[in-house]
Amino acid sequence: MERRAKAHGRLPRAILAILLGLMVVGATPWSVFADETPAPAEPTPEPTPTPTLEVAADPTPTPAPTPPPTPAPTEAPEPTAAPAPTNVPADHTPRPTDTPHPTATPAPTPKPTSDTVLQSRNLYRYSAMVRQYTSYWCVPATVQSMANLVLGTSNKSYSRQGYIYKLTRQHNRYRYATRGNDPQGWGWSLRYFTHGRPYYPRSYTNKEQAINSIWMSIAKTRQPVGVPVRAGTHAWVVLGYKLTYERDEPSKKTLLGLYVSGPLGTTADRWPWKYLTVSQFRDVFTRYHEWQRSVIWEGKWVVLAQ
Repeated sequence: MERRAKAHGRLPRAILAILLGLMVVGATPWSVFADETPAPAEPTPEPTPTPTLEVAADPTPTPAPTPPPTPAPTEAPEPTAAPAPTNVPADHTPRPTDTPHPTATPAPTPKPTSDTVLQSRNLYRYSAMVRQYTSYWCVPATVQSMANLVLGTSNKSYSRQGYIYKLTRQHNRYRYATRGNDPQGWGWSLRYFTHGRPYYPRSYTNKEQAINSIWMSIAKTRQPVGVPVRAGTHAWVVLGYKLTYERDEPSKKTLLGLYVSGPLGTTADRWPWKYLTVSQFRDVFTRYHEWQRSVIWEGKWVVLAQ
């Protein structure tokens, strides 16, 4: 009992001593109880910054945007204009219009009428033309006249014409009971007495082609052409032509007529020369016909040309 009473008496003192010790400990700095070399303190984490929308370069803080003032209501809003076209050049300001009007298409300018050109050529030379000296020397007379025109000579002698007749007769394609000549003999004599100009009898089954070949040969060579007329019973010299064409289309020519000369020496035979329209020439320039025998030119239009 006594021990227990002593023990109970020491207990309050022990508690009091513990309390005093705690008070002393609280008043003493913690570094006293620490080691001489303090351990490095763990880094204190920095507080996470609050994210912002934008960091301004200027250190002055950007003030918060002021909301735009609300416009006062109006009675009726103005109509919004249509956006301008993007393909309009910068230096072109389109004219404002309420309603676009269609642009009138200008009428095409009428093509001016081209001028008509008249072309004429006549190879006639008085000193070159020779009459026939007999009733059947028409071919030799045309050869003599054409040779004078081609060569620039003026031979009108009877002997010359007779010599032409003799050679022409020898070079005819056929033999005849009469004293006439044919296109083959005529062509040979023209080549011979013009010193080799390429004169040949050319026959056509189309009359238009035959007539066109006459003036085209003269236009090309500037030399005369021979033609059998009145179904091949007579011979003429064609000296030239007259035609028209449009200035902008010179290739399209229209023949108006031909200049001709008949060696009989009469006005009826167009001596010394005469201009005939195409219609007048067609009346005389007819199909070739030989009544004595069959010939290769029968029923055709014959031209002695280069």
